[in-house]
Amino acid sequence: MTRKEWKLAAASALAGTDAPLLSAEMILRHVLGIGRVELIVHSGEELSAEERSAADRLLARRLAGEPTAYLMGSREFYGRDFAVGPAVLIPRPETEHLIDAALEFFKGRGDVRFLDLGTGSGCIALTLAAERPGWTGAAVDVSPEALAVAERNARALDPEGRVELVRADFTGDLPFPDASFDLVVSNPPYISEEEYAGLDACVRNFEPRGALVPGPTGMEHPQAVERAARRLLRGGGLFLMEHGWLQGESCRGLCSARDWTGVRTGRDYAGLDRFLYAERRI
Repeated sequence: MTRKEWKLAAASALAGTDAPLLSAEMILRHVLGIGRVELIVHSGEELSAEERSAADRLLARRLAGEPTAYLMGSREFYGRDFAVGPAVLIPRPETEHLIDAALEFFKGRGDVRFLDLGTGSGCIALTLAAERPGWTGAAVDVSPEALAVAERNARALDPEGRVELVRADFTGDLPFPDASFDLVVSNPPYISEEEYAGLDACVRNFEPRGALVPGPTGMEHPQAVERAARRLLRGGGLFLMEHGWLQGESCRGLCSARDWTGVRTGRDYAGLDRFLYAERRI
């Protein structure tokens, strides 16, 4: 069987899933260790028995619903590849809005100290450090398995060690002094129990439930993140938090006028409410 024949057969088998042809191509490129152009140019080459067996195994996992990012072991975020696995959520394009907002707010400033709560793969914290070489920060997660993934990404993307990885529970006491950060950013669990039951099976069956569902209402962790940000931000600092598309009003309601100013909701690429933006009062 040629490379092209396998790709078309795999795409046919994946019909009804998200981007079947792209998934088939990604599996084949991963197995062969080649780029897209080389796959196109040499599409008529025969697959060896070992190559076909490896590709078939990955295809079977994809047919069982496993996300392509877990099959590949990585996902692109803000132009960089991040290692991912079942211990962490797969980075989504919507979360890139948090990076854009932070970079815009602190434009021209080279000494920002940031805190990422619930870091998972580390994609937010490590991207901030990579985009701004003068910035330093800390990334917190309660899961040792998630922090192991973040550490792997840190070795590749933060060789200078400007991001400190900290195992801690942001719903409790955090090991940082009051008013010690310029930026607090978070993509916390925010899916309610009811919403979780309606998620796509590939999310429910493969991505870590604890990184998605904080409790019955979905607001339990956003509330905890706001409390932490209120304590840890310096006056004039920025608080950014991703949330569900129906949670904009509820998240704005967390920010009292006494403590916050400039409170607003940012929207994602689909025009849906997606993140909270607030400045700590001086």
